[in-house]
Amino acid sequence: MKRLRPLLQTLLAPVLLGWLVWGYSGPAGDLDLRTRPRTMTESGAASAPRTPEALQRILVKFKDDSLARTADKPSGATTRTSQRITRAAQEASAGRAGTLSHLRAASGGSHVYQTGQALTRLQMQAVVQALAQDPDVESVVVDERVYPHAFAATDPDYTSGSNPQWYLKAPGTDLGAANFASAWNRSTSAAAPVSGQGVYVATLDTGYRPHADFVNSDTTNNIAGGYDFISADATGVYVTANDGDSRDASALDPGDGNTNPSYCTTSASSWHGTRVAGLIATATNNGAGMAGAAYRAKVIPARVLGVCGGYLSDVVDAIRWSAGITVGLLTNPNPAKVINLSLGSISNCNVAYQAAINDVRTLKKATVVVSTGNDGSNTTITAPANCQGVIAVTGHRTDGSSPSFSNLGAGTTLSAPGVSIYSTSNTGTQTPSADTYASANGTSFSAPLVAAAAALMYQVKPGITPDEVASRLVNSARSFPVGTYCNGNYACGAGMLDADAAVVLVQNDDTPVATATASATQGVSRNTSVTLTGTATPGASGTAVATMQWTQVAGPAVSIANASSNSASIVTPASSTETLLVFRFRATTASPNIKTADSYVGVSMVSTASASTGVTASGGGGGGALDHVALIALAMLALVVHRLAQRPRTTP
Repeated sequence: MKRLRPLLQTLLAPVLLGWLVWGYSGPAGDLDLRTRPRTMTESGAASAPRTPEALQRILVKFKDDSLARTADKPSGATTRTSQRITRAAQEASAGRAGTLSHLRAASGGSHVYQTGQALTRLQMQAVVQALAQDPDVESVVVDERVYPHAFAATDPDYTSGSNPQWYLKAPGTDLGAANFASAWNRSTSAAAPVSGQGVYVATLDTGYRPHADFVNSDTTNNIAGGYDFISADATGVYVTANDGDSRDASALDPGDGNTNPSYCTTSASSWHGTRVAGLIATATNNGAGMAGAAYRAKVIPARVLGVCGGYLSDVVDAIRWSAGITVGLLTNPNPAKVINLSLGSISNCNVAYQAAINDVRTLKKATVVVSTGNDGSNTTITAPANCQGVIAVTGHRTDGSSPSFSNLGAGTTLSAPGVSIYSTSNTGTQTPSADTYASANGTSFSAPLVAAAAALMYQVKPGITPDEVASRLVNSARSFPVGTYCNGNYACGAGMLDADAAVVLVQNDDTPVATATASATQGVSRNTSVTLTGTATPGASGTAVATMQWTQVAGPAVSIANASSNSASIVTPASSTETLLVFRFRATTASPNIKTADSYVGVSMVSTASASTGVTASGGGGGGALDHVALIALAMLALVVHRLAQRPRTTP
């Protein structure tokens, strides 16, 4: 028995350690170390398809804007450029790309091109890298698929004893509730109830169904206009659109279900956009159905998702249009101040996403809210949630704990309710049928609650900026309950949404506004300098900012140069077991009215192995851990070493 004990220790120690590491950073579906195990009833719609990707489209931006303006009527110069990039695509793919054809001009001076044949992601990346070398090309990205991140009022479903709308109420029995009910009892400076009235919120999703609960008691409708941005998959092909045509003025959802496994995974229609819109702006106090979180706001549905998801190029066009930027000949007559994207793909933020987000923030002062995804990652959120300047929202349960499906990681701003979220839906399996209500899980339904809170804030202060919205949300967030996975874990963001506390911060307007950014945030190499930039402004009724301070709050310790200024810098560690660094930027006003505001920025590093091999860390389920096959091999190796060590030595 004495000899057996060290043997068991030698065998089991690496196995147990390996399983712990694998469970902590493995992909969705594996064991995870959050407060509760994953359950079938808490699954969320994944952020990527389960069938192999077949990529056939790219989004190219030229350095000369005239090339973009004349793309549909090629001149000699554009023809030569097109021929040149076609040759480059063929060479990079060993001829697999075939003819590169122009599909359409896109917003931001970009073009959508299509390869003659479908390519794997590796092949398409080779094409992208080759085209990026063309002297006329400013940027080129894969036009990849994006996917939905599914899953005191008099309204009976709000007041029901079964409590289906727990997420709107004050945090009492349900610690994770977002406290909209308290915000509704406040008034604006014009003595109007805080309800989102006068604010337009765009939902970039599957469109909507004209559910009866969008109609107020005075017969006004909370759905205002909208547009279908889903373009043809190829000339004359409308599989994604599922309505027989390309872009048009109807954002009605014909269904996004799929019965053909050759397209993508078969599924029933989700009515995802109707669910998202219902959370924001179903009619309230109309004596029917449920309550909307910003029940007097108007939803502008922009249809970008259909069968098998949607395309990045359609999404970036819809982002700009939603905020009032003209796209082609289209201008939204009701510009949205809040844009909700409950969608994404497992990748880093690309230049097309970032440019569209920058445009709506700087030109139109619109706030962009994005869900982080449902892949169960503890380290990685999806694009465009990982872009700079967005409010990235993960989800939590009724008790404030983190469900294992919700993505966490660098860039997460805060958390909002994401389990058992009740909203408007439709009974149709594939095509539309009757109105209904249903509960679902997913960060898809966390993001629109934050978008609704932002709408309340825009109503209270119509001139509020996106940075102010983000700062007020972060500094009003409630801490995660003690003992939960996210308590003190900055990968989960600043805390849990509290709509009432956010509204109060906007009304008082006496705390500073703090914003933190970094020169690089995703897939940052080891031993690399990163600049941290903080901006701090006083509230309209507050005193001047007296001090600014950078502090590291998570990750392997690094030195911060110029930590007491708005511009600081760090060098990422050459090696560490952790890949996430989080820094807090704190602005403090002068006495006697001392107020503070915090902002956080995360830097996600590549693993040590990736840094040495030049391989970029993959998104989705985390990385850097040994898989279970390797762990078994490690255990067997330990056993062999132990036995050899115990074998008696012999002399010649």
